[in-house]
Amino acid sequence: HALVTTIEGNQMNGNAWNDFFVESQRRRPDAVGRTYAALADLVGTKDISGCGTLLAASYAKAGKPADNLPSVKKYNALAKAFDPIKAAGKKGDTAKAKTAWVKAAALLSEFLETVELPASLSDPVYL
Repeated sequence: HALVTTIEGNQMNGNAWNDFFVESQRRRPDAVGRTYAALADLVGTKDISGCGTLLAASYAKAGKPADNLPSVKKYNALAKAFDPIKAAGKKGDTAKAKTAWVKAAALLSEFLETVELPASLSDPVYL
């Protein structure tokens, strides 16, 4: 929610931005216990894989490749959706960040629904 508020408030920096996009490990966990930013936890970094991959692939039958699962396909689309937001933020282009967020939010909702979690980010489970 903090990143959405930041984007909608035309801010492309600050704690919410850093808490979502910074890829380096934190010295101390943030307020919710993350040692990496939210995006790194979800999609990973160059050095570590994110939990989204594990969650998406967990729906595969034993011994079967997970690549063709709907959850993996939705995850792969979602993982790419945050790059345009980050790029727009670096340039300070709030209009592009908002447009990219709308697309990413739809993909996030689809992914969450596919892995049997509440699709709406306003669900109390995410607050």
